[in-house]
Amino acid sequence: MKKIYNYKTVLLGIIILIMVFFYFQFGSKETNTSYDNNSFSLQVIEQDSSWIYEVYNEGSLFIRQEYIPAVKGRQGFTSKEDAEKIGNLVIRKLSEDKMPVISIMDLNAYAISYKKN
Repeated sequence: MKKIYNYKTVLLGIIILIMVFFYFQFGSKETNTSYDNNSFSLQVIEQDSSWIYEVYNEGSLFIRQEYIPAVKGRQGFTSKEDAEKIGNLVIRKLSEDKMPVISIMDLNAYAISYKKN
């Protein structure tokens, strides 16, 4: 009788573990990191004779970029349009579930002016 009780306890424990595994694997979708394009907004600000951009996700500051990414040194954007172009590119990459990494090729493709060292 005691062996049957132990087998039932073990079987019940295994079933509970399987159910918990499937719940966390497929049931809970709250940790989904996909972004809605409408949840992002861009703000371009003049700061110390250069331009910066800030990306907001649902009203909260998500990225603040004070310098041109991918270039050596601390070079600020020389125009509002340049900061806006790269800020919009970052938002597009985030919306496509890509890393918002900016390369020199991106800067050249968008005709961003910067000092080449």
